[in-house]
Amino acid sequence: MYAFVLATGVMGVQAQSLPGDYVVEGRDFDGKAYTGKLRITAAGPVFRLAYTEDRTLRGMGIQRGNQLFTAWGPNSKCTVSALEIKADGNLEGPWGDLERSALGSESLSKQAGAPGQVDGTYTSRGRTPDGESYDGVTTIEARGQVFKVNFKDNDGNQPGVAIRQGQSLAVAYGGSRCGVSVYTINADGTLAGPYADPRDNRLGTETIRRR
Repeated sequence: MYAFVLATGVMGVQAQSLPGDYVVEGRDFDGKAYTGKLRITAAGPVFRLAYTEDRTLRGMGIQRGNQLFTAWGPNSKCTVSALEIKADGNLEGPWGDLERSALGSESLSKQAGAPGQVDGTYTSRGRTPDGESYDGVTTIEARGQVFKVNFKDNDGNQPGVAIRQGQSLAVAYGGSRCGVSVYTINADGTLAGPYADPRDNRLGTETIRRR
């Protein structure tokens, strides 16, 4: 399983410098090493990417500070949320999908769960990239090294997988084929961090370097 990265710009790395070709070096959930190629292109406030090895996967991502939050998969149904864990236990941040070059936003208010932990039940309110408002209920449950997430509204359930890094939570929705990554952009321009797949409870790791 492979992950990819893209961004809107960070300290020490200008957004306009990110488009280009990269080499991906990683280790999967079993610790097996792999390599691949990544192409990043700009698309409005986000970046698109294509990862190729023995197949091609698509991704998009959101930058907050020096972190990149990404979703990736074989189709356009994946979405990514870049959530900040607030002092009161609530979550908020932007989100986007692979089909649009615009961002939505969401606030999750914690209703049940242990203080200081991400696990719990939240009421969710937000706006889509098209500006439409919505609300629902989000549940987050720790499973091994990752979190299993489910958003429910009148249209049904939307399952997801998440990674916590410090006071940030990266979530990918879209079902069993949509993974999530959260990366730190280093001063030398490399990007490194963990990724998760909804079909496993472990984390893989990747480092991306420009070719």
